[in-house]
Amino acid sequence: MSLEELMQVEITGSTLTPESLKTAPSAVTVFTQQELKRMGLDTLGELMNLVPGFQLYRSSGSSMEMPFSSRGRRIGQTPAEILVMIDGQRFDSPRSSGNATLAPAYPLKHIEKVEFIRGPGAAIYGSNAMMGVINIVTQSGVNDLSIGYGSYNRRLAYVQSTQTYDGMTLDLLGHIEADDGDSFNVQDTFSANRIDTDDPRKLADIKLKFGWEDTQIHIQHNEFEVNDFYELNTISNNFNERDGQISSISLKHDFEWQSVNAYLRLSHNRSNASLSSQLTAAGDLFTTSNPASNDAMFLNVDFKNYTETRIQQHNDWEINNKSRLQFGVELRRIDAPESFAENNFDLSDLANGIVPIRYYGDFDQATPVQAASTRDILGLYTQYLHTLFDTTHLTFGLRYDDFTEIDSQLSPRLGLVHELNENHSVKLLYGEAFRAPSEGELNLLNNLLVLGNSDLKPETVQSIDVIWMGQWSSTNISLGYFESRFKNSIVLIDVGGGAFMYQNASQDPTKGFEFELCHEFNEHWLMRASYTYISEKPYLSFREADSLSSLMINYQQSKWNANLIASHAGEREMATGNSNANLVALNDYWQLFGKLRYSFTSDITGFIQAKNLLDKDYYTPPVNAALNEGIPNRGREFLVGLSWQY
Repeated sequence: MSLEELMQVEITGSTLTPESLKTAPSAVTVFTQQELKRMGLDTLGELMNLVPGFQLYRSSGSSMEMPFSSRGRRIGQTPAEILVMIDGQRFDSPRSSGNATLAPAYPLKHIEKVEFIRGPGAAIYGSNAMMGVINIVTQSGVNDLSIGYGSYNRRLAYVQSTQTYDGMTLDLLGHIEADDGDSFNVQDTFSANRIDTDDPRKLADIKLKFGWEDTQIHIQHNEFEVNDFYELNTISNNFNERDGQISSISLKHDFEWQSVNAYLRLSHNRSNASLSSQLTAAGDLFTTSNPASNDAMFLNVDFKNYTETRIQQHNDWEINNKSRLQFGVELRRIDAPESFAENNFDLSDLANGIVPIRYYGDFDQATPVQAASTRDILGLYTQYLHTLFDTTHLTFGLRYDDFTEIDSQLSPRLGLVHELNENHSVKLLYGEAFRAPSEGELNLLNNLLVLGNSDLKPETVQSIDVIWMGQWSSTNISLGYFESRFKNSIVLIDVGGGAFMYQNASQDPTKGFEFELCHEFNEHWLMRASYTYISEKPYLSFREADSLSSLMINYQQSKWNANLIASHAGEREMATGNSNANLVALNDYWQLFGKLRYSFTSDITGFIQAKNLLDKDYYTPPVNAALNEGIPNRGREFLVGLSWQY
């Protein structure tokens, strides 16, 4: 795919209508499978290093936890401000309205196209599309088998297969991998000593896509399992562990009435998560427990059977060749059951300061950690697209959302895209968006560090973008300024004693610049670069870097392809001493990724790829203020593999 062809890739996540990069009324970065397979990257999270405004890093909630953000604004542990969509289906947990584990781990091998849309998207998608939308379209019509082996005894396999029967099409996408993890020497969270730990992991996913005439059925399951490393910000080797699953099924039927193209989508998803963690050192509760015990306090927590059911009816009316009207209705129902923690000491006694703390000696007793809740959401939306004078494109959208027992919200958007001439265009964008508080933020119980708040209101944002784009046959440049102002921000407020509570609060805006460049030197050499500078951000976003940059160089010659990626994250800060007032700077760092591919035949390709090629030691911020050092990340990794297209 040449650069000129790449610039013509259709963007659908911005308006639910095919648009080009030049005319889409959003700040968008798009990648296709033809680009992705050349990179030395495996996951959606790693790809974020190349997207202006996006950043992601490992945290201390779990070895799989990779919170990500857009434009320097992230408060909670879960990235609920960015909506991830896979083939039109929300890819999040109904409990947290986000996903910091499985979403960053989503395999690039399955992706036909991914659009990173920065800025508010609530006028179309409703809650959670507050700071951005990641719209993924998975592959179809591909027969491919890939295997690989690499560092840390990493084993992986991908399968993609398509079968056709009398007009019916079945696509299968599957992936499984496991490794033994890297080795780390970290500060013990229960003593003044340092200890060794590791981070083994297992991941698997499968997707089935069935299509017949105007009907499509998608079934998807993703899961992971990790052991040791940090779990709820503590180290407890041979006890710490976490696993999680997200499963979904959706049915979409396209139809036409009068001159309106429409579809009806029914979907249901279910999420489960289980974790085990040590909360105190041995002997800490001896003088306050009954009967007195020197045991450490341990937890086994289950967040199971959280479900969301969704019905959407979408209509697209092409009034004429210059005007288009879209409108629709969406109904969602979230069902969050009561969740419990099995504990050897009574968690409720400890969390509420009740002395003596009951000691059970086993895990037969359970304490509620989240209250049951049910949420109904109604969304009504409309969007008008009009072309003025052939070179000016107007977009106006409005959505109304009502959440039972929370509040209702209006989310408008206005976009004006003007093509100055064949090579230059300007985008002027305004949007408002919101995020309703999640079930976890509202109904958390008996937590030692984070307190739930049933009185939370939705947080809102008002955003403006001014973007200039230049496009030539071999060069594409984008330079944009953004500004986002927040109201009733849902933030974790330090309430003393090492505890934090979710509260609505005033917050400073985010402001900054985003730059993106693609240049094709000739048929062999291609360069892609990005730079982000955040000039202003909320104080509680101190964990986010102010500057981000990346550079990718690709070389193609006959059967060979070589790709090199360098990404840089500026200085970040971490909180320590159980207070957000005590901040410590973490050094900036570079990462280097490389991949070399060779096509033995038209069907068989071999590759070797490397991550963190310079074996850089770098540290990222923990999720709270309980630790006194940053979170270590994996060192150099190599992977060798074969891909067979059959």
